[in-house]
Parts: sequence; structure tokens; C-alpha cells
Amino acid sequence: MTVTAEYPFIKVTIDTRGMQPLARRAVGNIAIVGSAGGFGTAPANVPVQIGGEAEARQHFAELDDNGALANGESSVGPLYRALRTALVQNPAPSRVYAVPTDDSSGSPDYTAALTATSALPVQFVCLAGETAADRLVALKDHVENVSAAGDARMAVAMVDPGLAVAEGKTFAETADEQYRALKSDSSRVVLVAARVQGEGDRPPADVAAAATGAIAGFPPQASVLMKQIRDVKIPLARQFSGSEIKQLAEAFIIPLIDPELIPGEGLFLGSGRCYTTGGTAPLYVDIVRVLDQIEFMLKAGLIGSIGETRIDRLGMQGLRSRIDGILGPLATAGVISEYTVDIPLLPILESAEAGRSPGQRETLTAARTERIVEVLLTVTYAGAVHFLDVKLALKA
Repeated sequence: MTVTAEYPFIKVTIDTRGMQPLARRAVGNIAIVGSAGGFGTAPANVPVQIGGEAEARQHFAELDDNGALANGESSVGPLYRALRTALVQNPAPSRVYAVPTDDSSGSPDYTAALTATSALPVQFVCLAGETAADRLVALKDHVENVSAAGDARMAVAMVDPGLAVAEGKTFAETADEQYRALKSDSSRVVLVAARVQGEGDRPPADVAAAATGAIAGFPPQASVLMKQIRDVKIPLARQFSGSEIKQLAEAFIIPLIDPELIPGEGLFLGSGRCYTTGGTAPLYVDIVRVLDQIEFMLKAGLIGSIGETRIDRLGMQGLRSRIDGILGPLATAGVISEYTVDIPLLPILESAEAGRSPGQRETLTAARTERIVEVLLTVTYAGAVHFLDVKLALKA
């Protein structure tokens, strides 16, 4: 007779079959679509990941034997300039993709280039140096259609810095009238404005690319209000006045401002709103980004339940635990304030079968027959302060 020895006293067998890789979604990737101006060797409509300014110069510029720009700003097109500006933002975007357009027709073919970005893992898209409202509509349509298909992203566009204001109208009124076609019912568009000006042989800075890079560098829950924009300069005489800043914000256009209360010189985003039609659509950029992130996390975290979780008491309790595991860390990290999970089937399954009403039995039977489970989630999001109303009372 063989007797198994007690040593090592405890045997542990680890079963890793239930472990699944954690799906993660980038939150700060951007794509810049635009004309290379005929410079560089990158083929049209083929996305290129850019790791730095030197790499952008290699793909989209005319270089001399030393790797420098052969003829200064005359050696590059809008795409390189936009990339250069986006890359210097701090914090910088996580990943930058460049998509050169086909310019053989005499103007950039944005439609084909935007189609090429559809499969990219990006959350922001802009058109390099483009200010024409009728051409920016293609960008709006792209982000709305791709987001509706499940790949959420936002567009960043800029108002023409040389916008001619009609007599009797304000800059904000004129801009809103000219760019109204870009307003998004789903708050997928961000419109920024700055009266930038070129210096020497360098054309005006690409405000859309700068804002795209700056916004993408911050986490989704960070309000874009008062975030600094780099590599953009505005002459003092061309900066927006206090009344213009207010009018632009009320028109859902984000102005670039240089607040006197912040020491030193610098340009900051003067509002945090999406260029939206209003209604029930989210008003602020950070709300849209947080909702996109939560939606992805729920889909990625719950996909393992599909085809596995049974519609019984233990199955529904396990489903609720999965959701707690997804939303709980967001509440702990302060991304959301609180949340509630309601699975209408769970109270029915937790009650005794004999005590269920005819309606409850019918609901349970329908769920099991159709294999559909309804989950109701409520998330409380506490946005950042955008306005302080301070009342100072003086007493003798």
C-alpha cells in the first residue's frame, strides 16, 4: 500500500482559464489630415504614425543634405506645420497620426483621407490649416458617422483668423453664421477661434492642431477651460476683448485668450464647450470624453458575459459584480462621484418562485426566451468649476 506523504502539506493548483486580457482604450490619440504641399515621400491617404518633429520633417518636408528644411517654411505644407504645432503641446497627445491628402485635383481630397482614418485608434481628428466651413463639414460628418458606428471621436476645427466681420455684427455673430453647418447634434465638434497672424515667412499658427494636441494631452475628466496652448501667438491688438470672449463662449465657440490674472504671457482656452446644437446633447468637452470612456469600459468589461452568464440569480449577481468592478475604480479615482446599478430581473430572481406575480413570471420568461437582460445605470459626474459668483459685502 502506498500512502501519500503529507509534505508539502498544501497543494495549490492555479487555473488561469478564467483570466482574460484587460481591454484598454487610448484617450489622447489624434489624427491630423491635410495637404503635404507636394513635399515629402509619404503616399496619399496612408496614415503615418509620427513620433516627433524630426520624423514629421522626414515624411512631409523638402530637406537639404543635413536633414534641415531646404528653404525654410517654403519647404513644407499645412500638414507638417500642423504636426509641428500639435507635437509641442504640453502635456502632449499620446499618439499622433498624419494622413496626407491626395492633391492631384488642385485641392485636398479630405473625403478619401478621412476614410483612411476610420480604422485608426484616435479620439480627435482635425484638418491641417483648413478654415473653409464647407470643407470642414466633411470632418464633422466623419466624426459623427464613425462615432455612431462605435468608434467614438471628436473633431476640432478653427475659425478663419482673418474672418471679415460685417458692419453692425460682432466677430462671434459672424463666425457662428459662417460655421453654423458644423454644429453637431451629438456634440462631436469643437470650434476654436483666435486672430493669429503670420510672422516673416511663417504663416499663421494652426489653431485647430494646437487645440487638438492640447486637449488630447489631458485625461477625459479634465475640463479644457484655461488649459494652455503652445506655439501660438496673437498680437495684442488682435486679441479678443472681454465682450468678444463672452460672446464667443455663448456661441459655443472656444476663444484663445491671454488672461491678465495669470502671471506671464500665454494663451489659454477661454471656454470648455462643444460646438453643439444644444438640446439634450452634452455641452462640455469633458462630459463627452468621459461618456465615451465609460461606454468603452462597459462594453469591454462586459463582453465576457455574452454567451456565458446565465439568466438566473447567481448569473445576475455576477453581472452586477462585473459592473461594480468597472465603475467602482472610476468612483474611487474621482472620475465620477457615484453610480447605481439596477437590474430589474434580479429582484424577481431573488424572490421565491411561488411568490412571483404573473407579471414577474412573464417578464422572466420573456428575458429567458429572447435572452435579453436590461441593466439601468445611473452615473453622477461632478464637472469642474467654470464660473465663481463671489458676493463681497462691506460693513463699516
